[in-house]
Amino acid sequence: MGNCCCCPDRGGAGDFLTDEICGNFTIACGNEVGEVVWTSNPTDAMGAPIGPAQPVIGTVSVYFDRGCGDTVTVQIIDDSGDTDVVVSTFKVPDAPQSSTGNTRAQTITKPFTKVVIFCDDDLVEPNEFCTGKFCITAHYNVR
Repeated sequence: MGNCCCCPDRGGAGDFLTDEICGNFTIACGNEVGEVVWTSNPTDAMGAPIGPAQPVIGTVSVYFDRGCGDTVTVQIIDDSGDTDVVVSTFKVPDAPQSSTGNTRAQTITKPFTKVVIFCDDDLVEPNEFCTGKFCITAHYNVR
């Protein structure tokens, strides 16, 4: 008879689960605190926190469609400790010669729990917005 081979167990300690989260953003010009577009903090149906943040590693991609400034700024933050730590920051420039906007992506190898996008506007114009899309490929450590 031939040799029998079984697949190893999956989902044990030290393994990772992966999620891909995508969405749109519309951020008012002049919003100095930015817009939290994703967080790993678990919440109930009303948005109240129900547990600690689950730090992840992964890739953050942001597409800047149009807005009131030349760039949007993306901050990747770890707020799982006593203070917020900015893990990484990158800018996505406007592409005025393109009708399809511009995209930047960054792979983050340090744990993070939150992604915030800022509309970098030159002038505060009422009723103006920065718009675009984001995708986060998050890898969670199975404990």
